[in-house]
Amino acid sequence: MTNPVPPTTNPTWMRALGTVFSGIALVLLIFLSQSVVGLRSEIRQMRETLVTREQLANLAARLGPTDPALAGLEGTCTDCHDVKAFRDSHKLDDVEVQELVARMSQLAGAHIAPEEVPRAEAALTFMKCAHCHSIDRLKELAILSPEERWKVIVSMMQEPGAKISQEDAQRIRDFYGDFWGWHRKN
Repeated sequence: MTNPVPPTTNPTWMRALGTVFSGIALVLLIFLSQSVVGLRSEIRQMRETLVTREQLANLAARLGPTDPALAGLEGTCTDCHDVKAFRDSHKLDDVEVQELVARMSQLAGAHIAPEEVPRAEAALTFMKCAHCHSIDRLKELAILSPEERWKVIVSMMQEPGAKISQEDAQRIRDFYGDFWGWHRKN
């Protein structure tokens, strides 16, 4: 006797269920594909409207006064001194900067209010950066995050021959933040 092959049990409802699930999967696949295509299109449009870091740096270099350090000294030191008077300020260490500003603020007719002393010290310290770097280069720091900006200042502080102390670096960071209106201490 031969063994008969058992009949397959494939009712119609199982085939219908498989067809429904296949249809749902197909609809989801089409929906997902359309979403990806739409997202790619939106990203392409965003790339056309977003600016690059280079464009932001160019914008930052054109904003504000020509020289942030001189702007920081305006109304305190620039009433009596011109730019030439500050030419050698980069040679001063942090104690000498403090002594210079303290001595100047004690002079008769000085326009340095006690609350302006830290800003004047910071502006003179910032001139240490301007001794080696162009003002446009310094303005590019505006597009960096505070953490990135701090890293740049610290790396400059560690350059051979740099006369920037830890206190100077903090003063520069704080002056820069005050100048651009986003003062933030780390």
